[in-house]
Amino acid sequence: MANHVLLDNISHKDLKVITTRGANWGDNISCATVFPSEFAKVQANQPIVFRKHPQTGQFEALALFGFENGENLLLNEQGELQLSYLPLSMQRQPFLIGQQTQYNNGIPEQSLVVHIDLDSPRISTHDGEAIFLEHGGNSEYLNHIAQVLNALHQEHQTINQFFERLLSVNLLEAFSIEYADKNGEKVTVSGFYTINQQILNGLTAEQLKQLQQQGDLQAIYMVLASMEHIPHLLNKKWAQQ
Repeated sequence: MANHVLLDNISHKDLKVITTRGANWGDNISCATVFPSEFAKVQANQPIVFRKHPQTGQFEALALFGFENGENLLLNEQGELQLSYLPLSMQRQPFLIGQQTQYNNGIPEQSLVVHIDLDSPRISTHDGEAIFLEHGGNSEYLNHIAQVLNALHQEHQTINQFFERLLSVNLLEAFSIEYADKNGEKVTVSGFYTINQQILNGLTAEQLKQLQQQGDLQAIYMVLASMEHIPHLLNKKWAQQ
């Protein structure tokens, strides 16, 4: 269970955050949310797939690590996770953005604040990066987290428009992944979407120009390039069965 509280330099002055990546610290996950500005870096290591969020129904982009809940095929035998690029949604853990109402001349205004999950396995009082300096100021680590959270907040503001533009030219198509389990039974993982390359190739010069001007075209090609990692993930899964 998560225990999200507002971060402050009095109650949490002695807290540290373990930044080592691995199963012991919550990285036994099958996917992580990513955003178009990250696609070029993510595609070097993982497939990028789309799906509809089960609660909101909105499309989201994911870096895929495995095919079952809690399965991260990129963990080594010691349970360690080593990536050349760590998605922002993972970098920010165990912090998240919250909103707080403040009043300016009696007018309520929403301001962004930092929350922390006190039940995260990354929380420690002995090991890891200090959140606050000895006299209460923000550590360099917390300043970095603030930048990560701000970047995530900005990305969340524009991600729906990104998918709306893809849908407007019918670029999304559903696909599934099939593999055989250790008993030889076929397993189908569905609910994913990707770029329809045939439709992409048939877009007009004007449509491609608009995608280019909006900064979408590079992200589209990064998604297509990342799909080459799905067979590699499947090979890792077969090797572990």
